[in-house]
Amino acid sequence: MWTIFFVQLVGLISPGPDFFYVSRKAMGDSRRNALLASLGITFGVGFWSLVVLFGLAFLNRTVPSFQYILMVLGGSYLAYNGFKMVRITENAKLDESQRQSKETTAWKEIIKGLMINLSNPKIVVFFSSVLAGYVSNLDNLSDILFVLLILMGSALVYFGLIAFLFSHRKIRQFYAKYNHYLDNLAGCVFLLFGTTLIYEGLTHWLG
Repeated sequence: MWTIFFVQLVGLISPGPDFFYVSRKAMGDSRRNALLASLGITFGVGFWSLVVLFGLAFLNRTVPSFQYILMVLGGSYLAYNGFKMVRITENAKLDESQRQSKETTAWKEIIKGLMINLSNPKIVVFFSSVLAGYVSNLDNLSDILFVLLILMGSALVYFGLIAFLFSHRKIRQFYAKYNHYLDNLAGCVFLLFGTTLIYEGLTHWLG
């Protein structure tokens, strides 16, 4: 279970649409709206997690070898992305436009964050890759709910921290200077986890 948490955390650290949306909300709008966007993104993570968890559980029951095939495919996806990330040498650019607080309703801000997350179906591939080797060991509903809690809880805490931290000028300057090193580190973890999945998948599938 803690491996799932660790890889999920590494995946969150790597900048994507959710990260840039929350960080730009924090820098260019208001901390309140950035936190509400974080909540909406967390709901999106919960939705995709349920789709993957129940979908994988069903497929593993009907096609026993599917788990090992998915481990190879998912590991290849993670390793490929890890390879690209370790080659990054330039920092991602953040738009530090003038901050203008826009007080809209909480519901609208949550929906905006939710839609940002739902518009990126690549998260399904990522979750499938991370969970490929573990779903078969989830014997009951409580185990699935615990994994769901890990995925949603880590997302909420991470994006909440981004909303708070990127409200401060010094943090924005630090990230702008060193974010490609975070990409490189995340890439190494993805490569390690991906190659492990490929090896274990091939061993069980062809063994």
